[in-house]
Amino acid sequence: MPKATHMGKGASVFANTLSLWLPDFFNPLLSFALIWAISRYLGADGLGEYSLVLAYAGIFQTLASLGLVSLIVREVARKRDEVHVFLLNSTVFGIVSSLIALIAMIGLVYAMGYERRVFVASVVMAFSLLPSTPIWYMDGVFRAFEKSHYVAITYLAENILRVAACMVLVVLGYGIVPIFVVSVAVRVFALALMALFYWKVLGRPRWEFRPDIWRLLLTQSPVFLNIVIFSTIHLNIDQIMLSKLKDVHSVGIYSAAMRLLTMCVALPLAFSNAVLPFFTREYVQGAQQLQSFVANACRHLFLGTFPVVVGTVVLADHIITLIYGSGFAASVPVLRVLIIALVPFGMVFTLAQVLIATDNQKVDMTINMVSAGINVALNFVLIPLYGEMGCVLANLGTIIIFNELQYAYIKKHLFSLPLLKLAAKPFAAAAGMGAVTLLLRDWNIVANVAFSAAIYCLLVYLFRAVSTEEIAGLRRLASGLFPGR
Repeated sequence: MPKATHMGKGASVFANTLSLWLPDFFNPLLSFALIWAISRYLGADGLGEYSLVLAYAGIFQTLASLGLVSLIVREVARKRDEVHVFLLNSTVFGIVSSLIALIAMIGLVYAMGYERRVFVASVVMAFSLLPSTPIWYMDGVFRAFEKSHYVAITYLAENILRVAACMVLVVLGYGIVPIFVVSVAVRVFALALMALFYWKVLGRPRWEFRPDIWRLLLTQSPVFLNIVIFSTIHLNIDQIMLSKLKDVHSVGIYSAAMRLLTMCVALPLAFSNAVLPFFTREYVQGAQQLQSFVANACRHLFLGTFPVVVGTVVLADHIITLIYGSGFAASVPVLRVLIIALVPFGMVFTLAQVLIATDNQKVDMTINMVSAGINVALNFVLIPLYGEMGCVLANLGTIIIFNELQYAYIKKHLFSLPLLKLAAKPFAAAAGMGAVTLLLRDWNIVANVAFSAAIYCLLVYLFRAVSTEEIAGLRRLASGLFPGR
């Protein structure tokens, strides 16, 4: 493959990663204002109730979509001329599943026997499932067309409006129920905005019933549904189990650290979402072509995650105190261990896209099922012994096992990757940065982070962790984004 073509793909991946990452990065930052208000005005119990409702919503939002977003990305990337019929047929298909998920969420929360305000808030939030499914499906279409900036604009606008309105409610003394009423209303606004962008960019969709698409959705939805069921169980069951095996206060302590991990996970998640269309097209040319692309993706993943892990471990106490206050000191050791999961999380997201791009989604489903069972078992054993730290150990252990199972299959049936070699230089640069961060612990945290980041970039350059071609490509991309500079 010509180098220019490779760099063109790299620039496109970078641009789409940036578009997908921006809302996932800035939205948690914006949400921290709301989290700060809830933690200050409603305390750890209020934050725990808020996080618990979001955990249930997170589970059922992914179930409502049947996990078909990745299928939509893959199929639209292969057949762009059928985008309208594919989106409309899948949306009708998904609305039915959303109604079922709405009823199931209300029933499950009722059966769990929470306090009335938690149940009412959950009922309100359940109605967000109806607009969420078409939003996610249009998200997949924009990703397939490498126009993810429209997704970024929509999600940023939605979150700015949601956080601003909810902040006012919390400061005025309202509880969590009005917060979720506003959240549902803003989600409807996001659906209208996303539909407007779709119409503007891709044209007016026209309904045409396609039996072949419905057959594909019917045959593939059980596989993708199982993937999201068990991956969602893995990602959300810890807070639910903690609420039942310990108490809501423990959920607040754990979720304070978990939200920071979620914000950090945004970058590798955006990266993995951005590369799926490219993985799909590379695999058409052969497994060897895909292998080279995936190896580069893993190296870039290590470059992005290692410094975050090292820096957070060193500065965890400063970070928790700055954001939540001294009342959340118990979250510091939780964060120090939990942040280690960032690296295997990034690998899991990326290797899952490899399996989907190569039509091995059934393997991904099986691994998700096994990992979900392991996670539940570990939580049952460790939460009674160690409380919120038990959740951390269960989460970290499960994601490592998940990652190993994925790579074992890819290595046996597709190709191997020199992971240690790919990780060596980024790890060395992150370790050098960590030493500097530790020496500067008494500095202002913002100044420390800025200086440490500069040291990391310098070490990456000195260790040749990135190639000169990649540096030149980034310069060209930057000049394109900021032509006047």
